[in-house]
Amino acid sequence: MAMTSLTLFDTPAVDVHVPAPVPSGAPVAVASADAFEKFRSTPRKSLAYGLGVDSTALLLAILDDPVRFGIAADFSDFSVITALTGFEFPDTIAHVQEHILPLLRAKRVRHAQVARAGHLEEAGVQVLSDTRLPWKQFRRGRWTLMDELEANGTVPQYAGGHKCSQKFKGFTLDTFDQMQAGGQTVGKLFGYNADEYKRAAKANKHQVRKDKKAGHATFALDYPLIRLGWDRAAVEGYVKERTGLTMAKSYCPVCPFSGVCSPQPDHLKRLRKYPDLAARVLRLEYVSMALNQNSSLYKDDTLFRRVTDDQNTEALGQFEARLDEEDWSVYRVQRAYTAGRRPQCREAHGDRCTKPACRDNSIKGTVYRSVKTVRTGTRAEAGAFLRNASVALNRPVEHSADAHGLGIDRVRNRTRPDGKTYGSVEDFYAIAPAGVRDKARDGFAAVWAEMTSGEQSRFSPGDAS
Repeated sequence: MAMTSLTLFDTPAVDVHVPAPVPSGAPVAVASADAFEKFRSTPRKSLAYGLGVDSTALLLAILDDPVRFGIAADFSDFSVITALTGFEFPDTIAHVQEHILPLLRAKRVRHAQVARAGHLEEAGVQVLSDTRLPWKQFRRGRWTLMDELEANGTVPQYAGGHKCSQKFKGFTLDTFDQMQAGGQTVGKLFGYNADEYKRAAKANKHQVRKDKKAGHATFALDYPLIRLGWDRAAVEGYVKERTGLTMAKSYCPVCPFSGVCSPQPDHLKRLRKYPDLAARVLRLEYVSMALNQNSSLYKDDTLFRRVTDDQNTEALGQFEARLDEEDWSVYRVQRAYTAGRRPQCREAHGDRCTKPACRDNSIKGTVYRSVKTVRTGTRAEAGAFLRNASVALNRPVEHSADAHGLGIDRVRNRTRPDGKTYGSVEDFYAIAPAGVRDKARDGFAAVWAEMTSGEQSRFSPGDAS
């Protein structure tokens, strides 16, 4: 797409009072004149800068003409804020360091870099940098997304939407902004392009819920790229013209939506460029699938298969070397799959009901999980313990190579009748690299006791010593 640096501004100018029309197909509420006015009237404004091509295009346009976007000409009411997940591709960090930070310094634009300070929200936010002369793009803060995932022994949940983004970006950005705002409404810009208006609509709905909970308008959201009609091709072309970069969308190597964030061939090419990152994600996926065979990185597919098919031998070699070198643990995994409530029950009894007659074993209810580390040692020692458990239980060691190509070893203490019957439990031992913390869902002990009452456990860890 050929263009000069001003081509995208040759569309009808965004008047300070009357924004340009919303592109065809986008809900008016996403980029309305009213939304623009609410944003422009806020005393403090920020850009949620995700380091990728979309938000970079928006930032470059703002730096050229802030008033056009409802921002003070001297940027006195404006901040660029980056929430660090701690697991970005190195080229993303390098591009921002070399090409974007100098522009922020030249304009004296306030730039803050923030991260979660710990696993719990009570730990707050760590501010790594807050300056109008930014010299370093940080990679990580005190607590990262991979710290969280590796401690939990799970990959990001595909069915959960963007919960990891909400936790490591949304919470961090909102907390920092509100700390600075002193109770006033903050105007917040997002770099969603014109192809992503559904994301913007979803963000608006989420904001309505947050405002209702807070009792006042906490943020006024605006999406300038959608109003301008800049799609992905336009955004990429604009950044290329301005910086000379073929800049990618910013996303984590562990993202289950990487096929959306980047075409799959491009993502696999990036993993070949950074085999150490690929190996770390492969390890996480292996641990996750050891604790839950259905918990692969992608829906109905594994990263292991994709990397194998791509013949990324360097990443696979590093992954298998890590498995041989690390300590391994024997994990005991217990799950209680409660039966869900019948639709009629919800209509008759409201939000809560504990009557057994209102449950249906074909409907999935809440799943309660407990993970405990039984033993830790070498890979061989963990395997020996599992074989002893197999003898004590009189159950075979299952080597399930169908779900994961390398195979995962388990011994089952209790087995569910099938994957679609709820009101049932499972209890098994599996071996995998060490590091998953002991954790049980609130209420697990009571639910487990109720669902297994009258049964005797067939095995205790001491039996395999």
